[in-house]
Amino acid sequence: MNIEVTENVSAVSFNNVPLNKTIMEDTLKIVAKAGVSVDMISMTAPTQEIFSFGFTVNDEDMPKLLSSAGELKASGCVSPMINSGNRKIVIKTGVMTNSIGFAARVFEILNSLEAMILMITTSVDEISVLIRDADADAVVSAFEKEFG
Repeated sequence: MNIEVTENVSAVSFNNVPLNKTIMEDTLKIVAKAGVSVDMISMTAPTQEIFSFGFTVNDEDMPKLLSSAGELKASGCVSPMINSGNRKIVIKTGVMTNSIGFAARVFEILNSLEAMILMITTSVDEISVLIRDADADAVVSAFEKEFG
C-alpha cells in the first residue's frame, strides 16, 4: 500500500460543454501549447448532449494557464472554473484488483470526515482524489490508519 500526497494542485473544470464539439480536445491542445502539464482528467457521462470535464494542474502553472485564456475563448471553449490550493491523495495498492468494496471504504472515510471531493480518477490499482487542503491531513491520517 502506498499513499502519495501532492500539494498545491488546481482543479480546472468546464461545465455545460456541447457534446458535438471538440472543446475538450481543443482545450487540452491549447493548455499543452502554453506549456502546462495536465494530471488528473475527468469527464462526466453526457446528458442531453452536454457534458462536463476537468483536469488538474500544479498551482505554479496557473499563470501559464491563465495566459492561454484568450486563445481558449477564441476557440469557442467554455470558461473554466478554477479552484487552487488543493491536495491530491493517491492510494495505490495491488489489493484493489482482487478486493470487492475497496473504493466504498475509501469514500466512506472521505464522507465521515466531510472532506470536499473536487475530482476523482481511478485505475485498476489506484484511486486518486483531489480534496481541499483543509481536509487533507485528517484524510491522510484516516487512510493510513485504515489501509496502512
